[in-house]
Amino acid sequence: MTEDELLKTMTKRTTRNSNTKKYGMFGLALGEDNYNRLEAYCKKHNIYKSTLVKSLVVDYLNRAERGQNV
Repeated sequence: MTEDELLKTMTKRTTRNSNTKKYGMFGLALGEDNYNRLEAYCKKHNIYKSTLVKSLVVDYLNRAERGQNV
């Protein structure tokens, strides 16, 4: 998935939905540099960090399950 494809498929920042409340979040230790990079990228594109991470994980799993090089 290219960056453009990813950004086109993700929803922009809005109020949280029931899935967030139902399934919650998990901690992820990125370190300061990666966290700051992620924060800046998401602000630039007006998206939630969690939405970006979820989209990347789903894309990775879809490719892995199809046996593609990930």
